Amino acid sequence: MKPKITACSCGALAPLATLKGRDYVKDYKVQIMKLKTTEKGFTLIELLVGIAIAVFVVGAASMTIITMMRLSPQSNNWAIALRQVQNTGYWISRDVQMSQEIDDNPPPPEFLRLTLPQPPPALAKTIVYQFEDMSGGLKRLMRNDQTAGQSIMIAEYIYYDPVNDPYDSTQVISYLNRKFTVKIAAVISGDEKVIRQYETMQRVPAP
Repeated sequence: MKPKITACSCGALAPLATLKGRDYVKDYKVQIMKLKTTEKGFTLIELLVGIAIAVFVVGAASMTIITMMRLSPQSNNWAIALRQVQNTGYWISRDVQMSQEIDDNPPPPEFLRLTLPQPPPALAKTIVYQFEDMSGGLKRLMRNDQTAGQSIMIAEYIYYDPVNDPYDSTQVISYLNRKFTVKIAAVISGDEKVIRQYETMQRVPAP
């Protein structure tokens, strides 16, 4: 199919398709020039503000990470000490509730001596809590079932110095009218301690 022929301004004949193509290219170049004239970059102030914000965010994140790394060992030590105290409180409270006789001032290294009644014909069970020495002056608390000949460790890192430090030391507070009160202290690190006080009622009447 032959293209249509039209006259150009110079009097020469030119194909109509060629003129349309030239107009399209011209319009395309005009659009590109408009885009270039409307494009804008960042100013120096905007760049400086962006850099300042980035530096602030990175600095804050770094401080948070450093703080968490410093607190993590301390938190772990606190959790360990708390677990020792809670375990001691659980076992002593449990045995005191079932005990028939309580000796709250036995000779050292014993800390507490309990007599638990058993169904006949079994003999009464004797439970003795006593301390063993650890490094740094701390104590390990053992629970000895003298009737069965069994011994288990209840807790470590227990702070026991009732003579020189009665305020913070592990000790029996009172035993009156079948109400037994004990304070348990475990060391976190240095002079930091976890201290809890437990009150338990003796359920079994004295013989």
